[in-house]
Amino acid sequence: MAENDVLKMMDELEKNGVDMKEEIKEAAKEAPEMIKETVVDGYKKIEDAVVGGYKKIEDAVVGGYKKIEEGAVEGFNKVSDKAIEKLFAKDGETVEEAKERLSGKNK
Repeated sequence: MAENDVLKMMDELEKNGVDMKEEIKEAAKEAPEMIKETVVDGYKKIEDAVVGGYKKIEDAVVGGYKKIEEGAVEGFNKVSDKAIEKLFAKDGETVEEAKERLSGKNK
């Protein structure tokens, strides 16, 4: 709405005994706060979306790393057990018994 139209409406209201000056002043005082609240709410929504996206990426990266780590440890343990079984276990001795004997814990 153009300023001219607003002024015409105000003049018409004044002719009919309605003074809008105080209401307009009050609204003008409240407008910056209303705008601020709207902008802050908008930024909060953006912030929540960014943080949510970051958390999803973080969870995916950490989850992937944990799977790789678990696979590497599991693979190492299998190789280690096989080496102990073939190289160090005595006849009839289990891998766990050989590990215990080699660690010196069975004394």
